[in-house]
Formats: sequence, C-alpha cells, structure tokens
Amino acid sequence: MRWMLALLLVALASIALADEDTTTPLIWVEFDIDRTPSQYQGEVFDHPDVCISLPEVNNRVHNQKAAGNAPNGISGPGRLMRRDKTGRVTVLYDCAAAGKICMPTDPRLSFDGTKVAFTLYHGSQWEPVCGSRNRVLAGVSGASVAIHDLVSGTTTTWPYKPGQHDLTPAFVNQNGRLRVTFSSDRDREYEPLLPRMSVQGYANLQTYFADLDGSNVVKTGYHDMASFYGATQIRDGRLIGSCAQWGHDLAYIGYGPVYTNYPGTLLNQWWICATDPWGGSQESSFGAHYRGRALHWVSQLQDGRLAVGEYYRGNNNQGAGKIFLWSPKPFTVEGIPVREAKGRFAALNPRDLLDVASWANGNDEKAHFDFSNARYKGKIRDPFGLPGNALGFVWCQGMCNKQMGLKPDGNDRFVEQGPDPNRRPANIVNPVGIEIGIYKLPADKIPSDDYLRDPVRLIDRPGVAEYGAIYGGPYIDVHGQATPDNVAQPRSDDGKCYLHIASQQSETKAYPVLHGNYRWGHQELSPLFGKELVGVKDADVKYIRITQVIPNTERVRNFAGEGRQWWSVWGYRAAILGDAPVEPDGSAKIELPCDVPWVLSGLNADREVIRRDMMPQSLRPGTVLTCGGCHQHNDVDATPDFSESLAAKRSPTRLLALMRQPEYNADIVPILNRRCASCHSGRAPAGGIDFGNHTAPQGVRTWMMILKDYKQETNPRPVQVHERAEGYSEKAVYWLDRPHVSWLVNGNYAAGSALYWYFKGRRADYQTNDAYLKDIDYNNGHPDVKVTAAELATVRDWIDSGAFFDPRVRPEAFRGDGPVSNTSVSRAGVTSSAGQGGGGGAVVRLQPAGYLTAPDHPAQTGGGPAGRWAWFPGVWDIASEHYFDPHGVDFQWAYSRTDPVPVRMRLFVHLHGSSAGSGAGMHQAFSPPQPRLGQIELRNQDAEAHDGRWREWWAYGADGAPYPGRRLAGSIEYLVARYPQIDTERQGIILKGGSMGGGGAVIQSMILPAPWRQRIAYVTGAIGVIMPRRIAQRNPGQYGTLPPDRGHKDGVGAYRLRPSGGQRSDSTRHSLSPRLFKQRWIQRRTGWKYPIGVREPDRTA
Repeated sequence: MRWMLALLLVALASIALADEDTTTPLIWVEFDIDRTPSQYQGEVFDHPDVCISLPEVNNRVHNQKAAGNAPNGISGPGRLMRRDKTGRVTVLYDCAAAGKICMPTDPRLSFDGTKVAFTLYHGSQWEPVCGSRNRVLAGVSGASVAIHDLVSGTTTTWPYKPGQHDLTPAFVNQNGRLRVTFSSDRDREYEPLLPRMSVQGYANLQTYFADLDGSNVVKTGYHDMASFYGATQIRDGRLIGSCAQWGHDLAYIGYGPVYTNYPGTLLNQWWICATDPWGGSQESSFGAHYRGRALHWVSQLQDGRLAVGEYYRGNNNQGAGKIFLWSPKPFTVEGIPVREAKGRFAALNPRDLLDVASWANGNDEKAHFDFSNARYKGKIRDPFGLPGNALGFVWCQGMCNKQMGLKPDGNDRFVEQGPDPNRRPANIVNPVGIEIGIYKLPADKIPSDDYLRDPVRLIDRPGVAEYGAIYGGPYIDVHGQATPDNVAQPRSDDGKCYLHIASQQSETKAYPVLHGNYRWGHQELSPLFGKELVGVKDADVKYIRITQVIPNTERVRNFAGEGRQWWSVWGYRAAILGDAPVEPDGSAKIELPCDVPWVLSGLNADREVIRRDMMPQSLRPGTVLTCGGCHQHNDVDATPDFSESLAAKRSPTRLLALMRQPEYNADIVPILNRRCASCHSGRAPAGGIDFGNHTAPQGVRTWMMILKDYKQETNPRPVQVHERAEGYSEKAVYWLDRPHVSWLVNGNYAAGSALYWYFKGRRADYQTNDAYLKDIDYNNGHPDVKVTAAELATVRDWIDSGAFFDPRVRPEAFRGDGPVSNTSVSRAGVTSSAGQGGGGGAVVRLQPAGYLTAPDHPAQTGGGPAGRWAWFPGVWDIASEHYFDPHGVDFQWAYSRTDPVPVRMRLFVHLHGSSAGSGAGMHQAFSPPQPRLGQIELRNQDAEAHDGRWREWWAYGADGAPYPGRRLAGSIEYLVARYPQIDTERQGIILKGGSMGGGGAVIQSMILPAPWRQRIAYVTGAIGVIMPRRIAQRNPGQYGTLPPDRGHKDGVGAYRLRPSGGQRSDSTRHSLSPRLFKQRWIQRRTGWKYPIGVREPDRTA
C-alpha cells in the first residue's frame, strides 16, 4: 500500500478548512470510500476513488446495464443520516444493516420537519469499480420511495417492483393538503427518437402524485415526453425540477461544424421547469434559452432566489460543477427581452443570474487547479437554503473527474501532479482522487472567489462521501412561513380544460434577425433564438392550432428511418386536434382535452404554421390556463388581461377530435406521383430532382432527399451557408443547420419549405428571392403542378405535424402515368404551356427527359487564349427510352463548358456531319467556340454515328406517336436543369453544324419542341459539303439501308408513298438520297423550300 493510514489522515486534515459549523441541522446520504490501491488494467491504480459514482442524470436509472458490462450504477452501500441542532448525528436508514443491496438518495423533509422522504435505489448485486473495493449497484435495478418518521423512528417503504424506478419524492402543499410528488418510469413511455441519434432506450421519468403511504397514485406528467425529476416546491407553490426537453428542435442547440444538424449531448440538456402544485401547466423557469450543461439539484434560498447545479454528465464528474442563483419570476416569465440581450445566448435568461463560485468548474474536465498552492479547487453540487440566507452545497475536492481512455498510471499522474504533468508538473502534498463533503457559503461570501477562505465546513469526514444534503429543520426556519403558499387550483365551472390567450403579443423574433446578422441555414438555433418564420408579424396569426403529441410506447432498437423504424422531425408522432380562430385583437378561447400532451402553433390565413411552441403542455382536469401572448416570456413587457379581450366574450372553440397524421408513403408519395414524377423521374429527371424513386433498393431514394439531405447532396444548385474560415470543410459549407432537415423541408414550417412552395405555386415564407443572397430561391418559371386544395393541405399538414415517415407502409410505385405539364427546368426561367410541345408546335403529350447521364466531374479540361473549358462525355440509354424507336444500344453524347462555371452561359448545339463516322467524335474532347465569353456546347450522337448504315430521321416512340426533335430537346433539358446559369431567354440557343449537321440544324429549327424552338437565336451551317462527293464516288453502301421502323408508317426515316387510292402500301418503299429526302420531308411538313448550301452568317441574339 502506497499511502500509510497515518499519512492519509494527515492529508485529509490538510484539506479541512479553518471555519466549521457543527450544529446546523442537516439531513444527507453517505457511503464509505475505499482508497486502497488496486490492480486494474494490468497496472497498480493508486487512486481508484476517482471511479466512485454519485447520482446524476447519466445514471438516474442505473443505465440498466447488466453486471459485468461496465454498469454505471450508484456507489454504495450507504446510509441516510441526520444531524440535529445539538450536533448529534444519527443513522436514519442503513442499507447494509438492513441486509439490502440498496442506496438511499434524494432526501426531502416535510414542511413541519418530522418526516423524510427519500429514494431507495435497488440492485441485485454489487459490482466492483476499477478493480477496487468501491462498488456500484448492478444487476436487476430499480428504485422505490421510502418515508422515515423522525418522531417514531420508523421507515415505511412503498412497494418495490424490479425494473421500475420511482424516484426523487418531495412533499407538496396542494392548497392545504399534504401529498407526495415523485417521478416514475412505470408508464413505459420513451424519449423522442431523433434523426441520426442513438437512443438510450430508457423509459421516461414522469410526474406522479400519491398520498404519504403510496396510495391514490395519479399521473400528471403527460407532458414529460423525455423526463422530469428532482422536484421541490418553492415558496409560491410551484413545483420546480429538472426536465429533459429533447423533442422537435429543442435539442439542437449546438453550433459549428460538429453540431451541423446534430443535437448536442442530450444528457447535458436538462432545463429547470415548473408546474402548478397539481403537476399541470408546464413552463420553463431557466434553461430553455441557455446554452450550458445539465441543470439539476434545485432549491430555494431565504431571500427567495433559486439555486441550481450545472454539470457535465458522465466521466465521473460526480454530478458536480457550478451553482447558479436567480430570482424566480411570475408564471411564464423567464428573463431579459431579446432586444436588450447583450449576446445571442443571453436572451430570455434570468436578469440576475449569478455564478456562485468562480473557482468551480462545470465542464467535462478536471477541476480548476491552483498552481500557487498545488491543489485542485474542486467542483460543487447539491445547493440548499439555510437560515441567515446562507447557501449549503456539496463540495467535491480533488480532481473530480476520470478521463475516459486513460489507464491507471495516467489517471494517477493527474491526481498527484496536476492537470499538466508533462509541461507543468505540480507537487501535490498528500493527494487524493476525490473527497466529498458538505459545506456552506455565508450570505456575505456569495458570490465566492476564494475557495480557500470562503467555504465553511458543515460535515466532511475522511473516507466518507457525504452528499444530497438538505436543511434538517422545519420549513419556517429558512422561509419564514410554515409551508409554501396555499394556491387554489384555477378550475373551470364544468371541470373541463381551457386555454385562454389574451393576445398575439410576442417574444418570438430571433436574436440574429433583430440584430441584423441572420443567415439562412447557418446556426439558426431556433430553440434559442426564436420560434417564428423570419418576417412574420403579430397580425399575421389568424388561427391557433393545437396538436396532440403521441408518446413513444415502444423501446426503440434502431435509428430513426432505418430498417422498419419510423422517422419524424419531432421525434414522436402527432395528430392535429384542430384550429381555433383568432379574434381581431389577437385573443382566442379554446377547449382542450385534459391529461393529454399537446403543442401550440400560430397559423396564418392559409393555415400554414408561422409560429411554433415546441415544449409540450398538458392540463389537469378542470384547469384554465391563461397566456398573455405568444412566447411572451420577457420580464419587461406588461401581460395583457384576457378578461378584457374579445375572446373572453365568446364561446370557446372545441378542439377535441384527433385528425389522422399524414404519412409520407401513404399520403405524400401518391401526390408526388400524380403531380411531380412525370417530369422529375427517370435517369435524367428534370432539374436533376427525382420525385419518383420510391422503391429502388440502392441510391438516394426520394424520401431521403426530402427528409434527410441537409448536406444538399441531391440539390442541383446547393447553397453555401457557412464559410471555410468558420472551420467548415469544403463539403460542410453546404450543410444546413436546423430547422432545415433537408434543402427541401424546413422542419418547423411548411411555409418555409421549398417542396411546399412548388405545390402552392409561390414562395410562402414571407421572403422574396432577392431578400438573401444565400438561401433557397423559388423558380418563378416552374409550371403549375395543378394540385387540388386537398392535396395542398395534405402536404402542408404533413410537414407542419412532423413530416412523419413510416417504412412499414409500402409506397405506391410511380408508373409513368398521371397528369403532366410541359417541360420544367431549374432556375433558368424556362416555361411552356400545355399543348405547345412536339415538333413544329404540334399538340402532343409531354415528352419527359430521356435517360441521360453525365459525370459529376469533367473527363478532360484545357484552354488557351479563348478561355478555359471542361469536357463531359455522357451516355443516353436509348434502349430503355419510351420516346424513340430503340435499337437496343446506348448512344453517346457530350458537352463542353466554360471552366469554371460562369454566372451566365450561352448554349450552342452542334449537329455533327455525316463524315463524323462511328461515335461522331464523342470520345474526343472539344471546347465551345469561345469559352471566355461564357459558353456551353452540346453534341449528340445519332443512329448513323453508331452504325454508318443507319439513318435517324425517324422519331417514333414505343407508343407509335411521333416525337420529332425529342432527343435534342431532352439533351437541352438535361443541361439547362444541371446548369441554371444557361440563359436561353436573353441569349437564346444557337444551332450549328456542317454538311448533314448543317441540314440537321435547319430541320431542328422547325421541329424542336417548345419552348426550345422559340428560344433559337439563329441557325448557322454549311449544308451539303461531303454528300455530293460521296454520291460521286458511287458509294451506295453508305446510305443503303434504313433503320428498323417497327411497323410504324409515314415516319421521317421511312418515307412511304401512297397509291392513288389513298391506301397505304406496305410493299411500296421509295428510297431517296438523304439530301433529297430532307428537302422533300421539309417541304411536305412545312411548305418551306431551303436551297442546299445556304449559310446564314452569325449574329447576336
């Protein structure tokens, strides 16, 4: 043994402070610490005491890990202790003496000082930690409530059910009736299932009430969608404790590259919440707008201020960190108005928030170190009020942290030599890993900046961890009154539940919006900065929507959206209860179901959510909840009086019937198939956006694009929202922060979702395309998708209720049918009306984009004085096309553009001559005429280029209908969709070619489908250069065959003569030379006569 017992006692004595209070009444819990060095991980561990584990949010239910599997239970066995005002110490409950594997924690004293309620944590065995004789509870775990009577000396334990956790009991004055509130996971409801987050799988701790003997149990925490525990009743009657708010966007308070669209560490996100004495009408007191660590261990001082501990969960920080004080405000009031906040994390936080001890440390690291005195300053927890306005607390002295991953020798070096043993080793005299005891700060030492002189020891014995302390005398000693206030429950005459809203006066504007530094998609932090669409005004709210949130009742085994696990933006299911109209003065009166969790949102005249509250509420039967405004939680603005509102004079709107929640596969996919997929599907979907990929086993399916692509990987024109200088990688600069779950869906608002805009036919987010340089714009040229009112409402309500996706529902496959509109392209502004498609303006059905592919990166680049260019060779899967007479082969195509992509490009379409031969030069790189001017040139292969014996003046689809010009149009559509910089409206399209390509350019100017034919600036070509020479060479094999026509008649490539009787003759075929055939075909179709060899000079559009 490294340290002799005598030296250990000397060491502990050196930690003791000069001032000591031995008579203040106390109640606490304790267990023994064994500091004997152990054998662990093949080394001698000199300080295994760093491995002990005090209760905190990380082990509130023991982590439910089996023995031998690194359980993170609570250290013990232990004792419940009392010291009276004479200084006499007695044991109230001793687990070891009772022969039980248990640990008492969380003592709370009745207001008259005669009864102690506490938690009894249970296990089926003890598990050694770090190879030492220090042990934690393990095996089959659970917890129950016990009450010790100080007068009779008896302890009554409520029934214990293994696997069930009844925790943190506290006495409550319910308007003169004494009851006990406690938290329990007995209802087996589970935490929100957030995208890309693994879940603990622990049942939520929810609020319950019972009589002192454990009978007449009533659940009130229907709104506890994550967990609530550690409650205490403060002087004004409210119950206040730690609440986990992880649903919807509330967990997304991190910022920077690490937290892009990821929540912060959930177990560090515990607020301080309050309810009325009956457990309803939940509110945030502190934490909803605070970016810190877990808030826990709440109490009240004599002057009325509240005290709470803040700490980093896990890593043996022992639930210790810092302590804050603040003054509680009236119901729903939190703190500083956004307009007054000095920083983005100060808005709506308590105005008088005070750090009790500057020397304490709440981060995930070792305690602060005093190099002058060679000792750790420690961390603090468990605040409690004392007479004289003193603050009691538990002080963890020593390192108070175990760095995960370090072996024993590494941890020992930190214990003995300080936090920087390599560069600045300290010689700590008689070091210990952890020493835990109970201290106080006198009123005149708050706040404290001297850890050596300010704290006064209450009790701290060597080798014993004392914690969980409370004042041991009656309530009146500290608070000047016998009990918390008697508060009459605000009840309705009929026992029903009502919500009264006095106005739409709001505190919802985001801090960066108010201060002029808002950036779309960049660190929006909607839980902290505001809960409305940017640009919304109070008067825009025309309805109040109540949406019931549905608890998760199954223990999740997979990530959201993976396998058969459903996915929702909110993390739980939801069902709209209905919308209540808002009066002209902004007031509303609503009847709600009781004991049901719900969230509230504000809607505009189109019933789109534009403001949102993400914190679930529930009302006890007969409760009337009155709100002055919308998120009106600042401590300055006066609260409007509901009794003077217009709604007060009206009958309530009853919102009691659930509506079915729209689901993606069942409700949205059919709408996408009917309204979008005819253009946006296939191998080259319009705009590069595929709304028809519902069942493909590989690749990014449509639902993933809509609900998961916050990285904008499927966005053909991604928006850069971050900067490299801010620490983002080259790819991460495009990653969107919440509330955007993808570039198409804003998880808070359908009105802010690009997907919804195209169904509505315009932007709906109170912005214009010119409002911000870096955001998703709306393509005003996109054709009307002609949705019905019911379809629009379905898409809207689907997004506004959480965008629910259930992979167990089989999606309807897109079959290629359904209503269509003419060609749609991305932001280039191209539109066309129905009936203008087809060759020469003929009325034909839309021809969707063909099956084109092209590489993401150029196959070759080059350049010179004319400018730099990038060349992309591609493939057209003609064999799979529906709009050509297929030959069972793939055709080649290619394009070359200015490099890099300029702001604007002019499109050149080059039709190759008959001399191009097999492949038409598609495997040879080329450049636009003058890349420096901003150009892109398209080249297509035709049938002859694949096989010189074929001609491709045919243009039939598999349905027998003619689609002349379709393949060239499909290529143009692909490019315009891929490069919105192509300007076909103002610069037009230039068709060019030589020889047969020149003739083809002329023909395409007459047959190219709308809108492209109307966008042709001019045609330039030299027709008939090579063909006369070939004919003169008498080379009939060059043009001796025609491509198979599959029986179609009167095709461009199979010109058949009719007998004089008008009947078709399948046996009569007249072969013409290609040149004469072109002339005759043009004359037949248009009546125009083009002289061979005409060349039109270049001119600007």
